[in-house]
Amino acid sequence: MIKPKRPSKSEIRQSLNDQMDKFLQQGGEIQQYDQGDSSLVDGRYDRNQFVYGLPKQVRTPVADTLSAINQRKSSKSSVILTTRRLRKVKKVIYDDFGEPLREIWVEE
Repeated sequence: MIKPKRPSKSEIRQSLNDQMDKFLQQGGEIQQYDQGDSSLVDGRYDRNQFVYGLPKQVRTPVADTLSAINQRKSSKSSVILTTRRLRKVKKVIYDDFGEPLREIWVEE
């Protein structure tokens, strides 16, 4: 299966210019805007434009829930029990003459 060739930037640019020329030849008109004008509503940015014009949803207050969680956290005992972790350490076993015989792993 052969993948189709991806158009280059110059081909995309030429295609956009051709489409714009066709639009203008059919009587289309390009309107000029100052930077930021098109997104302003009554002199302010439209906050709902990103949610497709839906009104702001009413949120459920969670102050009571958060205070209950914080109260449970504070009521728990603050004593932290620590257990000593055993680690394995290599220990050398020597014979009667001080020569090393073998190494073993011991938990300390």
